[in-house]
Amino acid sequence: MLTLTLLLNGCWDQRQLKNVRMVQTVGVDLLGEHKVRLSVSIPTIKTAIENQGNVVTPKVNGIGHSVQEASLQLQKMVSQHMDLRETRVLLVNKAFAEKSLYETLDYFYREAQFPISILIAITDGQAQDVIELDVEDRSLISQYLYDLLESNKEEGIIPEESPFLISSIMMTPGFDNVLPVIAALQQKERAKINGLALFHGKQMTGKLDMNHARTFVMLTRHMSYGTMTEQIGPEQSYLTFTYKRAKQKVKLTIKEQITADIFITLNCFLVDNPTGTTLDKAMIADFSRSLEKVLTARAEETIRQLQQANCDGLGIGLQMKALHQKTWKTLDWNKEYPQINIKPHIQVNIKNHGLLN
Repeated sequence: MLTLTLLLNGCWDQRQLKNVRMVQTVGVDLLGEHKVRLSVSIPTIKTAIENQGNVVTPKVNGIGHSVQEASLQLQKMVSQHMDLRETRVLLVNKAFAEKSLYETLDYFYREAQFPISILIAITDGQAQDVIELDVEDRSLISQYLYDLLESNKEEGIIPEESPFLISSIMMTPGFDNVLPVIAALQQKERAKINGLALFHGKQMTGKLDMNHARTFVMLTRHMSYGTMTEQIGPEQSYLTFTYKRAKQKVKLTIKEQITADIFITLNCFLVDNPTGTTLDKAMIADFSRSLEKVLTARAEETIRQLQQANCDGLGIGLQMKALHQKTWKTLDWNKEYPQINIKPHIQVNIKNHGLLN
């Protein structure tokens, strides 16, 4: 029995819920005069009558010269120890992201209880404004923001991100981060996905609007599906398609200039026909060609913006490193990437055109 007691760990490292305050949403803002503001939402059950209570979500913030100092200032206003293990969403304002995203994340990565599955987004305005939204259909702002980001992933509007890989991607030549942008709609007490933030290394260097954000998702190696509406129908009408990417392939060619050909095949399904015009095979083929032209032109503009921001969000550099190691060693990819020739080739297959036809 004495021997077995050596195997018992006991409860020396326990953290009881009654002694901590669980933080679920965190926002970091870079202010003027080199000041940093850390804002958090802390869901709390407020008991009014015995065995009854309602959830309130206090939103507090602290200001310091760094995220660490802002955290210490914030702790002075919170009645118990702040615990980050249940954090679901981390928001960073655009000004801080343009300075250095890693400077923001360093504090959180050093916290032993910080979850690796957290969702990270960039805010157009102040992160505090998003956290302080009073959303009608959600009691918790953390739940609203988490569901907002997840649903937009499922719709193919923003790409799948790996939160625990963000810092390592910053240090990896040939691949850059692309994160969703959120804007606060103060009049409607809502937040809105407002595009994608483009990064080169540790800094935000550009932004894609919503149309080009969806196109970027189509070009990535991750599975892509969603809905799109384009003005290519009869009588210049707008047609809505659901789509699913069936194929994605990148072919690298090294001659006088590095060329990356991206081949995309989309299976599309027409879900409306506002004009009521009877559609035949010839018209469907014409829709396919028109859609290919629209998507190819948009993909070319998306790639141009990526190269202008020096953001290799498609990971072409990693493929270059894997397939052409000797050439890769001779390149300065930071200078080479904006100059390479990237060509999108999009093929559209419209599988059906509705039950009425």
